[in-house]
Amino acid sequence: MAIPKSREVKVGAGVVGVYEYGDTNGSPVFVFHGTPACGAGFAWADQPARERGLRLLAPDRPGVGLSSRLPDYTVSDYPAMVGALADALGIHQFVVWGYSGGGPYAAACAAVLPNRVTKAAVSAGMGQLGVWAKAEDFEKTDRQMLGLAVKHPAVARSMLGFTGWLARHAPKTAMKNFEKQMNDSDRAVAKDMMGPPDEAIALFTQAFLRGPHGVVADYISLAQPWGVRVEDTKVPMAVFHGDSDTMVPLRHGEELAARVPGAELKVWPGAGHLGTISEVGDVLDSLG
Repeated sequence: MAIPKSREVKVGAGVVGVYEYGDTNGSPVFVFHGTPACGAGFAWADQPARERGLRLLAPDRPGVGLSSRLPDYTVSDYPAMVGALADALGIHQFVVWGYSGGGPYAAACAAVLPNRVTKAAVSAGMGQLGVWAKAEDFEKTDRQMLGLAVKHPAVARSMLGFTGWLARHAPKTAMKNFEKQMNDSDRAVAKDMMGPPDEAIALFTQAFLRGPHGVVADYISLAQPWGVRVEDTKVPMAVFHGDSDTMVPLRHGEELAARVPGAELKVWPGAGHLGTISEVGDVLDSLG
C-alpha cells in the first residue's frame, strides 16, 4: 500500500476531498471515516472492493483534509451534503457504509435519504450520545476530546493540531502510542494489515492537511444527539461489531440494530475496534 491521495470535488461554493478505492466502474458506495480520521483510512478495503465490483468513495467531512470548512454542522446536516456530493459526481443511487465515528453519518443518510440510499452498513459504529450512548463509554482519548471540543474548542484544536504535526513527523512513535490504546486483537490487525507506520497513521495525519478545525467540528457534531429518527429507517441495514471492542462498546451496535426496523446485527467473536479491517469481506458482501 501507499499513502492514498484525495481529489477535490467542487460542490456548491466549496470543495469536498474524496478518496477512491475499489473498482472505478463498480457500484458506488459512500464510506464514511472515523474520528479523528479521514478518507485515507480505507486502503485495506481497495482490493476486496475490486473483487466485488464496488466503487468506494470516501469523502472527508467539512474541514477535514481538503474539504471546505462548515461551522456548526450536525449529523442531521450530513445527508444533504452527501446528496449534493453524489449529484456533483453524477450518481443518483448509492450505498452507504460508516465505520466507527462514521457510523452515525451512515445511519443518518439511511434514515433521511430512502430514495437514494439502497443499502447501509455500520461497523464498530459510535452510538448516539445523549440517547443510548455517553462519553464515558469511549476510551480515554475520545472521551477527553468529546468534552474538550464542546467546552473548549480552541484548546482541542491546539492539542489535536500539535498531535497531528508530531504524527506526521514521527509516524513510528505515533503508531506506538496508538497501539497502547489497542487490545491484543487490534494490535495484531494493525501489524498485519495496515502497512508501515507512515501509511498506517495516514488516516490521522491526512485529516489535518488544512488544520485541525474540521476534526474538532467532527467531534462537536458527534457529541450531541443526531437529530434524525433511526426508527424511521426504511433502507436495509447491516450492523457489525466486535465483542472485544474497547474503543466503541458492542452495546452501541446492539442498540442501533434494535432501533432500526429489520436491521441485521453480526457480532465478530474476539474482534476489537479494528475487526472491520480483518472482516472487511463481511461488510462488503452485505453491500453488494
